[in-house]
Amino acid sequence: QDDTTPPTVTCPADVTVECAVDVPAMFTTLADFIAGGGTADDNCGVVTVTHVGDVSNNATCPEVITRTYQAEDECGNITTCTQTITIDDTTPPTITCPADLTFECAADVPAADISLVTADDNCGVVTVTHVGDVSNNATCPEVITRTYQIADLCGNTATCTQTITIDDDIP
Repeated sequence: QDDTTPPTVTCPADVTVECAVDVPAMFTTLADFIAGGGTADDNCGVVTVTHVGDVSNNATCPEVITRTYQAEDECGNITTCTQTITIDDTTPPTITCPADLTFECAADVPAADISLVTADDNCGVVTVTHVGDVSNNATCPEVITRTYQIADLCGNTATCTQTITIDDDIP
């Protein structure tokens, strides 16, 4: 008897993760494939499931990876299924500004320094920028609000402000 009926296979459910490091490992055994939520069956007996490959859309935010598995029965009949893995960082980074400062004279106010900003992101890489300084245009005291911003690779941002007070109280 010639078996021409391919096995049935259902891939594990689609997955969305925040960072590339969170992409689940491919399943390398039938037991792991089934434990991960996949199914494979054949009317003639043993089915072998193998990982065929991953194909990325090469985009970012989100990046979509199509993971393909193949089920093959003992007669060489093959069926494939795909699992979609979406990488989409939606968590904003965290930022902490330098401590507030007070000076006697405007000439003592230091330039903005992004190296004094503490930044962290769940997926790693961030860019810190000095957005600008805004004065309240008063005197004794003058208050300058210095703003810094952090952005991750997906464009999630956070800002913080540092207050710089200029108050000449020396006679």
